[in-house]
Amino acid sequence: MIRVNIGEPFSITVVLIDESTGKLSSGQEVYFDIRYVNDQPLTPTLSGILIESTVETGIYKKEVSIQDHGRYIVYATCSGFLTNTEDIIVNEENIYSLTKSNRSYNVSVEDVVRGNSIPTSSQTIRKVPLNKTDYLVTKIKDDSAVNWSTTTTSGVVWAWYNSITDDLPYRMGAES
Repeated sequence: MIRVNIGEPFSITVVLIDESTGKLSSGQEVYFDIRYVNDQPLTPTLSGILIESTVETGIYKKEVSIQDHGRYIVYATCSGFLTNTEDIIVNEENIYSLTKSNRSYNVSVEDVVRGNSIPTSSQTIRKVPLNKTDYLVTKIKDDSAVNWSTTTTSGVVWAWYNSITDDLPYRMGAES
């Protein structure tokens, strides 16, 4: 299986072995055709001829990229040889960009303290003391973003206390 990101170049490689001699077969025309996993052709089509390696004869390859996320299959065919197939998964989100966004300087955690003298129903259920952590807000920004005006993702974690006199929460989690 080949797993790549949207638009990331990857190689399709085929080795042709002559079954009668057990040696690599040179000088062949090897065709490839990338299709959706249900065998429907792409629009526009992504197919062509694999180029024989100049380093090792009998090895055919081509570098391609797919611009839409999803599951695909590549067929490699050559007259007189068995057809080869390979599954391709193109990630919906670029894993490298997500990893870069999770660098420590791209993550912000804000402690929101209960400042209201009359607790909300949620604060009462969670027994949040006055001037103690009510919840934490976590924000993640893109590696290329210069400030926190736009974030990639954010979330809230709620503080739960055993009693209204506790200094520290016993649990951080969902609101209910």
